[in-house]
Amino acid sequence: MSGEPNYVAGLATSWARTDPMEQWVNAAPEGERTPLDETIREYLGNHNPFPDESAVEVLRRDGSSWERAVIVERVGVDEWTVEYEDGEQAWRDHHELRPRAGG
Repeated sequence: MSGEPNYVAGLATSWARTDPMEQWVNAAPEGERTPLDETIREYLGNHNPFPDESAVEVLRRDGSSWERAVIVERVGVDEWTVEYEDGEQAWRDHHELRPRAGG
């Protein structure tokens, strides 16, 4: 996969810095900061970064490039159905999605 930052990880990290409960958990004495994967799961439990009909780019399975698609629906906490320009549909998770540049 490319070396660029994960879109959802950035959203989750920003959310954790401003959400009162997350701030409290992360500030606990002798506590460890919440692992990023857990922060992402908590964020996705209450937020949908890819609403239906959003224009997105989907990472190819071999990680070589991104393809244009549209979100059809969210089918799980970390799973969306996307439709490619040729009409093919597939399920993808947040690691494989980012908003399409320019909408």
